[in-house]
Amino acid sequence: MSFLVPAIALATAAFGVISNVILAQGTTAGALDERISVSNTDPALPGDDHGEGWIVGQGDDHGKGFGGNPEDEWELILKTNGASDFYFQDIVVGPGGRSGWHSHPGVLMIAVKEGSIDWYDKDCVKHTYTAGQSFTENTESHNLFNTGTLNAHLLISYIIKAGAPRRIEQPQPACGAALGLRNLGKPRRRRCFQSHVNGRSKGGFT
Repeated sequence: MSFLVPAIALATAAFGVISNVILAQGTTAGALDERISVSNTDPALPGDDHGEGWIVGQGDDHGKGFGGNPEDEWELILKTNGASDFYFQDIVVGPGGRSGWHSHPGVLMIAVKEGSIDWYDKDCVKHTYTAGQSFTENTESHNLFNTGTLNAHLLISYIIKAGAPRRIEQPQPACGAALGLRNLGKPRRRRCFQSHVNGRSKGGFT
């Protein structure tokens, strides 16, 4: 993992990012079209390490699979109309840090490896996620804060439109101003950090 040397800069929408590394990136050869169904044949039996007791299938156009226990069936539909960019990111946000209001041209799958974050949706509803929990982000505006005393370590996977920026800046919503979200977690010094993208520096939070 690469660690970054901060540089003093004018205040920006995001601050408090200690490390921001793009581990890998790639573009699909074409559109994605995945329809997956997974079910346990008997919910009382969790199955073993070799997959015994599980039924997996491609599902139909409605995402429905076959066999198994209908009440336990897990379904996934992932379909795009064109190529997608995949990114894999490792980011650490220090105490008092925030992402700033932004959105993404696709979907992000995020796991909290260490620490915790307070995540606010477009309506300024707070969701707290701690180590071992996961959540998603998408085209709707959002912001996150590390209001704890420990670093928050996040691992992120992106599926976004090919060629689009990973992050789209968004204005603070009225509810955010009313709650004072922009000023949560006031750090002693505002800093701008550079992220590493395949060995090259690149600015930004996400």
